[in-house]
Amino acid sequence: MYIPLLTLARGGDGKALAVQLLVLLATAAAVATLFRRLRLEIIPGYLIAGAIVGPHALGLVGDAAAVETTSSLAVILLMFIIGMHLDLSAVRRGLLPLVAMGVISTLAVTAVVFAAIVAFVPPPQALVVSFALAFSSTAVFVRIVAERREARSLHGRAGIGIAIVQDLFTVIVMALLPPIARWAGADFSGAADRASHGLPKWAEFLAAGGVGLGGIVVMILTGRVLLPRILRLVALSGSSELVLVVSAAISLGAAIGAASLGFSPEMGAFLAGFLLAATPFRYQLAGQLAPVRDLLMAVFFTGVGMWVDPAVVADHWLLVFGGGLTVLLIKTLLIGASSWLAGVSPPQAFLTGAYLNHGGEFSLVVIAAAATVGILTGAGAGVVIAIVILTLIISPLLIGPAHTLAARLSRVPISPFSGRAAGLLEPAPAAAVGTPAGGKVVIIAGFGPVGRTLADRLSAARVLVRVIELNPRTVEKHVAFGKEFFYGDVTNPEVLERAGVTHADAVILTIPDDETTIKAIREVRAMAPHAYIAARTAFLSGRFVAQQFGADHVTVEEVATAQAMEREVLNGLERVLGPRWWERPPTPRTDPDVDDAAGQPPSRS
Repeated sequence: MYIPLLTLARGGDGKALAVQLLVLLATAAAVATLFRRLRLEIIPGYLIAGAIVGPHALGLVGDAAAVETTSSLAVILLMFIIGMHLDLSAVRRGLLPLVAMGVISTLAVTAVVFAAIVAFVPPPQALVVSFALAFSSTAVFVRIVAERREARSLHGRAGIGIAIVQDLFTVIVMALLPPIARWAGADFSGAADRASHGLPKWAEFLAAGGVGLGGIVVMILTGRVLLPRILRLVALSGSSELVLVVSAAISLGAAIGAASLGFSPEMGAFLAGFLLAATPFRYQLAGQLAPVRDLLMAVFFTGVGMWVDPAVVADHWLLVFGGGLTVLLIKTLLIGASSWLAGVSPPQAFLTGAYLNHGGEFSLVVIAAAATVGILTGAGAGVVIAIVILTLIISPLLIGPAHTLAARLSRVPISPFSGRAAGLLEPAPAAAVGTPAGGKVVIIAGFGPVGRTLADRLSAARVLVRVIELNPRTVEKHVAFGKEFFYGDVTNPEVLERAGVTHADAVILTIPDDETTIKAIREVRAMAPHAYIAARTAFLSGRFVAQQFGADHVTVEEVATAQAMEREVLNGLERVLGPRWWERPPTPRTDPDVDDAAGQPPSRS
């Protein structure tokens, strides 16, 4: 059935949704490209692009409702992906002080911001805005520490721990939005609200919050039992694409289930992703969804930017500018102080606060959701979004001066709790116990006969072996024995990164698929320029292609088969022709037409 693209899903003003999305994405790409050229963050670029094309500025997307459905779907899948990227194992070593830092700093920032603005705005709106501004951008933080090679630094580890706690706080805030909306007098009805009908407003707030937290617990317990089993059953089909489709269905199902209970659909999708983060399928899915995530971020953040009215921001520019600087200052001081109390040294504590003093993705998610359910007005949401944009632009520019100032804090006394917590915050030793030979690491892709043989030989030589395999049963079996097996496709950057390819000494590709092998060689060489890469190809022509893309050694199956067959056949012929039969002088031929010595016709002279 043919449906003209330009007549598909028309907006209220008659413009095609396809055209409006084209304008939205094209403008987002142009502005974000300019921001990257200026070494600024992409997210503020998306937000500004939305403000430019939105109904309050150029009006190129005159009806924001025309892209509302697409944007809603984008944020649901985006929350699912963000939840799946939470890595609690990265901070498990210092879990107690990191949780303390995250909880104390988030509540402290919320309380201070609430106290500062509650005299000017009603309490429900002030509470939502305070929570939103307390969250920081995990994506921005990770990019900054990665570019500066500070991931293993104390402030890098502390910062990622606090960011994870903030992300988990978002689930609670999203669950509390319906009762906060009722508190604010918005027309919002849901199961959670109906359960508390007839109670005073403060009691309704607490009761609905309790129902929300109870619903979260039920969803987590159910998901932990069912989701791994569902994905394992699907993975046994051998199709990684099918695993991706089922995971997307799970995210939408969780969103619909949460909404039917009166909660936020974004919260349901986030929980589904967070639960999948504990399964072996996490890294394969994360890599497959990475391009989708980038596209959805553009759609969502550009759509959020459409809430911004440049005229309102211009009228309240002093509020936006002062609010942005105040947020930067408050979060730097309070996050830094919380880190110091947990045992981080004063210079490192200050850097932790400086790296997390901006707003974040979840700030925008909470603001957009609050505006949708009627807690915030469009103008109010636009002002808060403008403050978040300002913090995201300014914060990375302050990293250099922050290091200069941090160096002067070495004389500040350490926290009295530092002796108890500092050891927990130190990174784990780089070399694992039981891996001598200089701590060498070899990654093997594929655990068939070839991969299994190589793994056994390397393990016998006390080399640390990590295996990437697409058979979930094989992965589960060996993980149960404490071996380092990772489910996923070796061409998936997320899987390679999780397996530690950037620190591997060698990567051996034993998969019997030339096309996949070539793609894997390209990915591995890009991520690990100094690693030794060995691969196998079916034909001799594949060797030259593999070497061209960076393979150090290539075993050609047809050549190896010929050599192996020659060796085995010649050894077998000893039973027929006798031992060392090849050393006997050749038997003279009696053919009169051939000269045995020269291999030429005999002389006729």
